[in-house]
Formats: sequence, structure tokens, C-alpha cells
Amino acid sequence: MSIDAKGIAFLVSVLVAVASTPAAAAESSAEEAVAQRERLQDARLAIAHRDTAELAKIKRELKDYPLLPYIDYWAISKKISSLPYDEIDRFLDNYRGTAIGDWMRVRILRELGSQRRFRAYLKYYDPDKIVRTSLRCYYADALSRHGDKEAAYKLVEDLWMVGYSQTEECDPVFARWMKDGRLTATLAWERHRLAVENGHLDLAEYIAGKMGGDQADLARLLRSVHSDPEQLLDYKRFIGDKPPAAEREYRAIVLHGLHRLTRDDPAVAEHAWRRYQASYLFDDADRDGILRELALQLARDDDLAGVRRLIEQENFSDQRTIDWLARQALRQMDWAQVEFWIDRLPEEEQQRDRWLYWKARTIEELYGKGRADVAVQLYRKAAEERSYYGFLAADTLGQNYSFVDRPAPVTPSQVKEMAARPAMQRARELQAIGEFYHARREWHYATEGMSHGELLTAGKVASAWGWYHKSIQSVLAADYLDDLELRFPLAFSDIVDRVSREMGGKTALDPYLIYAVARQESHFSHDAKSRAGALGLMQLLPSTARATARRAGVRYRRSWDLLSPSTNIALGSFYLNTLLNRFDNNRFLAAAAYNAGPTRVARWLEETANQLPYDIWIETIPYSETRRYVQNVLAYTVIYAYRSGTELSLLRENEAAAKL
Repeated sequence: MSIDAKGIAFLVSVLVAVASTPAAAAESSAEEAVAQRERLQDARLAIAHRDTAELAKIKRELKDYPLLPYIDYWAISKKISSLPYDEIDRFLDNYRGTAIGDWMRVRILRELGSQRRFRAYLKYYDPDKIVRTSLRCYYADALSRHGDKEAAYKLVEDLWMVGYSQTEECDPVFARWMKDGRLTATLAWERHRLAVENGHLDLAEYIAGKMGGDQADLARLLRSVHSDPEQLLDYKRFIGDKPPAAEREYRAIVLHGLHRLTRDDPAVAEHAWRRYQASYLFDDADRDGILRELALQLARDDDLAGVRRLIEQENFSDQRTIDWLARQALRQMDWAQVEFWIDRLPEEEQQRDRWLYWKARTIEELYGKGRADVAVQLYRKAAEERSYYGFLAADTLGQNYSFVDRPAPVTPSQVKEMAARPAMQRARELQAIGEFYHARREWHYATEGMSHGELLTAGKVASAWGWYHKSIQSVLAADYLDDLELRFPLAFSDIVDRVSREMGGKTALDPYLIYAVARQESHFSHDAKSRAGALGLMQLLPSTARATARRAGVRYRRSWDLLSPSTNIALGSFYLNTLLNRFDNNRFLAAAAYNAGPTRVARWLEETANQLPYDIWIETIPYSETRRYVQNVLAYTVIYAYRSGTELSLLRENEAAAKL
């Protein structure tokens, strides 16, 4: 692994310290480590074959092995359906407060709940540790049968009050709760309202079936207004005389209808809002919610005069709305409007690097040399930050970037002590054998509740072990942002350097861009998986990987291959390189396409028609996620060049000169 000279001395001392811990000393020989892991697999085979004698022998041999608790866990798990209470109790006593101890508790609760062993369930349930809804439902069921029914039904109310269908484990206790007459009109209405607001109309109709008389009619009206919010324009129907007992329901119907109407026709909704707010006592949160949605929808429809009228007449100020309006003014290069909206941001927000930069740019555009000294002061303040905007400001002034690189104040002896902690050793060994889920759980338990200094030390340990995403997470959790070695590790440098040499000869693909994308995508977690199904260091979808592998000549058989750093970096870099080729070697366009897709970026370029400078184009990217992504990738490339001992400008000449 390549590393800058600044970090070599400390890293060597860390590695020496880690290697001198008792557990690490036992693994100092690669052969011995392999032998221990082979015996661990032998233990799993013995468990599978129910060979208790062989298992006992292996456990004696591995008595100092960090994963001995997992052998016991696997052994009990094999027969958990028979509920060996004595073994379970010993295990929970021996490993109380550990990740594997608490996971065993979850496993036994699942089994007891599924077998409806509710008396035993109460014995093992720990309300301070259990957060899974299914297990909480089992607990409420058990408590209602064999414990404090009032406490059980209080928990049921919490479980009930959501706008979606709960897990099926809740059904029995919900049924008993309703049979006992605990479903009040208020609880029925509120869950019905939540279901409608979340668009779960089937659930809403089911709950309405539990209502009677006038309340059922009001519930039907709410669902009707959800589907056809223009009914609110029949003001006499909703503002006329109403039963006092139904005031709450009518207010909820009108409020929900106004939100729905805003999406269809904000101008009509604004008029309706003025009529209804004179007749209903909406609280501040309801008022701000409606006004925020009205302002954003008017802005989306390019009715900026309407937004300004709304803000001025209603004395309404919302930072998200003003941010959006300032960006819209930038997109139109209406610098007077940009200044108007920046000046209406909260003072604290105006002092952030983003708006310092744009206020300086605005002053230059509006006043030229007449207020150049004010613009320079703002640029200088922004340039103090190690950020995209700080680097933009520094480039404008022609000065060096501010990196503020301060290693965390951690000593080798502190690293040695931290690395020797049993939970740390378990996390490391689980990672080594591919048990990534349990490795993350162990790390979470080991670091939960750590002090600021301990988190920094844990970050140093993770870095020395090559567990880069945990080193990044640790310094972020400690809120220590100036140790650039930990925050921006030169991870998998041999692979990155090789791939960039092979692919980047004719494009802007360099190791710093690869590092930046991987850092942004996964924090260098090789087993990362997104909700969309993207995998690995550079977060590739399997479909993209298959298509890329054919063109790149990279061996790829199944999605699991994307968890290999070498495969993932090769495919991700090749795909990034194709985007650079497509977008004229422009790194920020390629980064935008990597995040949002090349088709969207091409459409955005058509919309702006070569009218915008690069900084305005980036600032007004329609997707906030993609906007942040591009800004981070550009800034990270500069930081990774610095970490590698190279000076690099935020933008290349072709990028800075581009009109987009």
C-alpha cells in the first residue's frame, strides 16, 4: 500500500503495537492463523454432524481463540427449536452484554414467539435491548396473557399508531386488544388518518370498518378528499356548521386536502388556504407545513412572483424554500434576485462556505470593482474551509488550498490496548473469515458509548487492520475531521494504481478520481449493499457490471463477484472511464452521470443549452443528492492528490472553461 511520508512513522508504530497484543501474537504466523480458521470450520462440521466429542476437543484447542463464543452460538443454534434452556441460560450469562449474547437473545425470542411459549418469552425479553417490531408484538402478546395487561395495552397503542400495516406477529395481540374494547374512536381515527396520509387506502378502509356512525362517514370523506381534493372548493360544505365533536376530524380532512390540492394546482390551493385559515385553528406546525409546500410547488412551476408574494404576505421564512429560490435565480443568472434571497437566509447559514462563495460571486457580478474588497473578504473566509466551496474560493483568489491536516492525538500504547479488547479481536476475526454481518455487530457493540478519544483510537486500529470504512466512521462519530489519513485512506492502493495506469492513459481517469468515487460511494466498504441493489466499493448494479464486464474483458460470473475489491474497482473504473469518454473528459459531468445516470445528465445539458458557467451548472443540478455527490467527488480528488503528495486543482482547464 502506498502512503504519504507524513503517515509512515505512525503507521509503523501502530502495526508494531497491534502485532504485540496477546491475541495478535498468537496469530503472528500466517500458518497458525490459517490453522485456527481451519479448526473453526472443523467445529462447524462437528456441530452439523452432532459429534459432541470432537466439538469438545476442538474447543479445548481453541480456548484462546477470539471466536470461541461463536462456536457455542452455532452449537445452540443447531438445536434451538428444541429449546435447550440450560445451555441457553449459560450462554446468556457467559456473554451478557456482548453482540453475540444479545443476538442469541433475539434468536431465542423468535423461536419462543413462533412456538407461542409466552411465559418463557417474558423471562428472556429485555425491553432495553429489543427494537424489532415483531419481537415487541410478541412481548405485548405475552404480557397481555401472563403479565401486566395495562402495560401490554399501552405498548399495543404505540404499535398501532403507524400509517402502514404492521408485521403479522402483531395480529393476535391487536385482536385481543380490540376484543377487550381498547380501540377507542380517537385511536381508530388517528390511524386511519395516518394510513390515508401515507397512501395506504386498503389499510384505511379496514380501519374504517371498525368505526361506526358519523365517524365512519367522516373517514369516508377523508378518503374521498384524498382522491379528489377539489371538493375543498365547496367552501360551504367544510366551513359551514359542523358538530363540535367533529371539529378535529374536519380540520384533518381540510389540512390533508390542502396538501393534495397544492400538488395539483398551487395557485388554487393558496386561495383555498386563505379561506380556510380564517375558519380553522391550525397550529404553527400545520401552517408552516402548508406554506412550505405551497412555496416549493409555486417555485417548481416557475411562479416566483407567487412565492415572493406568499413569503411577504404570510411573513413566512423557510430555509429550504429560500435555498431553492436562490438556486433558481442562479440558474437564470438573475444576480439581483440571488442577492435578495441570500440576504433572507438565517445569518448562521449566510456564514457557511456555500453562501459566502455565492455572495462574493454575486457582488462581483452586480458591483464589479466597486465592492471588490468586500467580495475578496468573503472569498477569503470561504477559502479557510477544506471543501468544494473553499477550494472554489481559493482558486478565485489564486491562493493555496486549506487542508488543515492534523493527525488524531493517539499514542501507540493506546492503539495496543484498544486492539487487544476481546470485542475488537472478535470483530477482526469475523471480518477475516467473511462473517461480515456479525463483524459489524461486534464493532458496533465495541464502539457504542466510547469516548471521543476512544473512538479516535478505534479509528487508528481499524485503519491499521485495513478496515477503512470503520476508521472513517470512527473519526466522524468522534467529530474529529482533521485527520486526513483516517478520513481519506489510500485504500486498496495497489489495485487503484494498476487500474488507473491501464485505463486512464487517454482520459482524466486518475487514481485520485477513483479514490474519490469509492470514498463517496461506500466509505471503502467492500461488502456494501444499497437499497437499490448496488454492491461493493464503487456501488455497481449487477446489470451495469454485466454490461461493463463484457466490454472491459473483466471476468464476472455473478453479483457476488462485486464484493471482490479487484473486480469491483476494475469494473467501476472502466464504467467511469466510459462516462469520461462520453462527456468530453469532464470529470464533474462523469461523476453526475455515475450517480444519476448518463441519460439524465444529457437531458440536463440540453435544458441549459450551453448557457451556464460550470459553478452555476453544478449548483443547480436538479437532484440534491447528485449535486452533493459531484461537489464531494471534486473536493475528494483534491484531497486524495494531497494525500498522495501531489498538487491538483479542483478543476481542469477544459472543465473550468466549459459553458453548459
